[in-house]
Amino acid sequence: MHQPPLASEPGSELRIFISTGEVSGDLQGALLMRALYRQATKRGLELDIIATGGDRMAEAGATLLGNTSEVGAVGILESAPYLIPTLRLQQKVKQYLRHHPPDLVILIDYMGPNLAIGSHLRKTFPQLPLVYYIAPQQWIWGAFLERDTRRILAVSDRLLAIFPEEARFYRRYGGNVTWVGHPLIDCIPTPPDRAKARSTLKLAAEDTVITLLPASRRQELYYLLPIMLEAARQIQMRLPASRFLIPASLPQFQQTIQQAIAQSHLPLVSVTADSQTAIAPQI
Repeated sequence: MHQPPLASEPGSELRIFISTGEVSGDLQGALLMRALYRQATKRGLELDIIATGGDRMAEAGATLLGNTSEVGAVGILESAPYLIPTLRLQQKVKQYLRHHPPDLVILIDYMGPNLAIGSHLRKTFPQLPLVYYIAPQQWIWGAFLERDTRRILAVSDRLLAIFPEEARFYRRYGGNVTWVGHPLIDCIPTPPDRAKARSTLKLAAEDTVITLLPASRRQELYYLLPIMLEAARQIQMRLPASRFLIPASLPQFQQTIQQAIAQSHLPLVSVTADSQTAIAPQI
C-alpha cells in the first residue's frame, strides 16, 4: 500500500496531485501552489505537483494532465458538451495516478469531477490523504442536498474552509474542518490604488467609471453579458459621459466580449485583462 514519506525529513520529495476546473479553480490552485512551494522551501522539501487546472497553475509550476480552465457550465443541457471530454480526462488521471501514486491529493471546488476522482482514489489508495480545499458551496445553495454534502465529506480526510459559515456547515455534518480564511485577502493586502489604476486605463479623475463583471464561464458571457450591456446602454443614455470597463477572465474571451460590445453599439467601453485594475477606479 502507498505510504507517504515523512514530511519532516529534509530532502524528501512529495508528489501532490491537485484537481480543479474553471477559471476560478485555476486561480485558487495557482495561489495555493505558490504557498505550498514557499512552505516546502522553508522545510527543505522538494515538491512535484501534478494537476488538472489551467495556465495559471502551469505557470506556478504544475505539470498539467489536462487543461480544465474552460470546462464549466451551469445547468444540465449546458454541461452536456463537456461531459465526454471530462470523462476522458478522468480516465487519463486515474490511469496516471495508478502508475504514479501521489503522497497527497488536494481537491478544489469542481464538485462532480472531483467527487468522481476522490471516490476512485479512496477505493484505490485507502490510506492516501485527501484534502478538500474550497469545497463546493453546499452551505449557500445546497443546504438541502444532504447526499452531496455527505459525499464530499466521504472523500475528504480534511476540509479547508475559506468562510466561517462554510466551516460551521460542514462541521454540523461531522466533517474534520479547519477555517483557513479567504486566499484573496493575502493577494490584496492593501486597497488598489485608484489614481494609479485610472492612469493605467487612461481615465480622467472626474470620469464616472462602471465595471461590468460577467463572470468567468463562456456560458455566462453568452447569457449575462448582453443583458449587462443593455443596462449599461440605458445608464449611458442618462449619464452620457460614463465609461465602462469589462475584465476578460481568459485571454480567449476577449474576442467574444468585443463582438458583444460591437453588437450593442455601446461607446466608451474598454476590455481589460486585469480584474483588479478594472475594479480599482471605483474605489
